[in-house]
Amino acid sequence: MNINFIRFCSLLLLFFVLIFELAFVHLGQAATATVSVFPSTVTASIGQNFSIDVKIVNVFDLYGWEFKLGWNLSLLDLVNAVEGPFLKARGSTYFTYKHNATGGYLIADCTLLGMVHGVSGSGILATITFYVKNCGECPLDLYDMILLDSFEQLIPNQAVDGYGYFIYPHDVAITDVNASPLTALPGDIVNINVTAQNQGGYTEVFNVTVYANSEIVGKKSVSLDKGSSKIIPFMWNTTGFGKGDYTVSASASIVPSEVDTADNSKAANQIVTILYPGHDVAVINVEPFKTAVGQGYCTFIDVTVKNYGVFNETFDTTVQANKTAIQTQAVTLTSGNSTIIIFTWNTTSWSKGNYAINAYAWPVLGETDTTDNTHADGVVTVTIPGNVDGDFDVDIYDVVSICTAYGSKLGQLQYKPNCDINSDGKIDIYDVVIVCTHYGQKYP
Repeated sequence: MNINFIRFCSLLLLFFVLIFELAFVHLGQAATATVSVFPSTVTASIGQNFSIDVKIVNVFDLYGWEFKLGWNLSLLDLVNAVEGPFLKARGSTYFTYKHNATGGYLIADCTLLGMVHGVSGSGILATITFYVKNCGECPLDLYDMILLDSFEQLIPNQAVDGYGYFIYPHDVAITDVNASPLTALPGDIVNINVTAQNQGGYTEVFNVTVYANSEIVGKKSVSLDKGSSKIIPFMWNTTGFGKGDYTVSASASIVPSEVDTADNSKAANQIVTILYPGHDVAVINVEPFKTAVGQGYCTFIDVTVKNYGVFNETFDTTVQANKTAIQTQAVTLTSGNSTIIIFTWNTTSWSKGNYAINAYAWPVLGETDTTDNTHADGVVTVTIPGNVDGDFDVDIYDVVSICTAYGSKLGQLQYKPNCDINSDGKIDIYDVVIVCTHYGQKYP
């Protein structure tokens, strides 16, 4: 076959392909693309965020776009705008938007990058999120739409607005819970006052339930007009409740269409203690100050003890590490009260290793329930001075930890107890010197 004939056929074929593509482009662009707000109508409550999509339908060879979206400034605040997935299906894109806070509109732009064909079909161009600050209604006005194809030619289009209805929310809340008295014997009555509030825009009927820990002690139906509040009294009969500390809380049932439910429940600020009608002391918490302490240095252990009996008591409390006594202190407590005892543990004579910490309240005369006299919590590692992470070697991780917390003091967020090697309440050059002195040491 003649080579020139083959070349002629190839050129002819290419010519027809180009003609076909141009015709196809022309036919595709002849159709009008529709860009619209979706959903077309939105209903949202004051205090809510809501999002709308800007969607495109029936577009051919879309390479870039721009639109403006307007709203009523007195009703809505813009939260953000993000690019949709439509153009990203083809490749890398550049998206940006500008918010005119005084005019109540935004301009959003997006384009493909590089020598690529545009995208055809339907999809989401962008997603816009608003915050509702007042009641009312307004159009979500989509205008000044520009669509460009990969030949930088305008694509015919029509824009369809959305509309928003912004209403008062349905919202009930528990704003206060008070209990009295704060100490009681089994069988006593504890009075609980719950303040419920209707923070929405409609009259609401709902239930208020009161709990002692997780057990229901009362339930009442409440009707509140919008913006009103009411104190609801409850009586807790403590018959059948054992000795201990009880968190009293109240919960409002969720009303229809309620979105903000975080404030439907609230606990009282103070616990209620049910006493034992006799002598009874207990350890209720043990909290080591550090999880790792350098051998030869001190650390502290906080122990909370409580008098659950009806008599004033003086008793000893002992802190132990692996059942070996560290220190004993005496304390006096009136009925129903608690206190924190701070123990100091000097580790000079203690071997390196892991120690389980517990505290023991010595029984008082006449005490019969001693099951809660012991409380174990926490493990403390006695290790090489400067080893703040408790892995028995002093390395760069320990240095970094101390440097990160350097300059902080007890009570500050940056302060890390393990990094305060000499336990003087601050992380300073002395702690740095200690970690550098022992750098590279390992145990065993």
